[in-house]
Amino acid sequence: MAVTDTPVERSAPGVREPRRSRYVLAVALLLGGLGLALGVSLGAAQAKSDQATGFPRVSVPGALTVHVDQPGTYFVYSEGTACLDYPNCHGQLYPVTVQVTGPTGNVEVEPTSGPTYMVGGTQGTGVARFDVTAGTYRVAASTGPYSQGLIAVGEGFPWWTQDWVAWLALVLLWAGGILVVVVPIVTYHRRTRALPPRASG
Repeated sequence: MAVTDTPVERSAPGVREPRRSRYVLAVALLLGGLGLALGVSLGAAQAKSDQATGFPRVSVPGALTVHVDQPGTYFVYSEGTACLDYPNCHGQLYPVTVQVTGPTGNVEVEPTSGPTYMVGGTQGTGVARFDVTAGTYRVAASTGPYSQGLIAVGEGFPWWTQDWVAWLALVLLWAGGILVVVVPIVTYHRRTRALPPRASG
């Protein structure tokens, strides 16, 4: 009987096929990533809303006084809804001019484009920031001849409420789900190709 080479069988000694349970785990990680990202986003939105509810507010144009107990960074938030018909906006988000006066005089104000939050149906967007020490500060905002919405003044939000946290959680779990499937398959094929051909006679 002639001796011929035959392909390596899947049941070759020392080589195990990836288990089907890995696919189940991968799907669980993918779905878990979506669920975790959604949960973090909702939790962050609620936490920011709860914190923002306590911010002092004033109609624009107007001014308010803020007492600060310890050094930090404060934000000025413009509250309202997006204005699509500038300058015919009333009670809506709008560019504002901010001036801050502290215990030692005028305070440097830097323009920002966030953070943002929602309180009820009202959107708040950071438009300016300034550094503070302990003391009392007067924050004034104006928009020219138009009376627009409100400004709120308060600290920033915890790091975990940032949008990137939810995306990072999603990416990490999805990467884990992919690796759970891909790594065993690649390892399996490498090992099968490395085995010598089996002879039959």
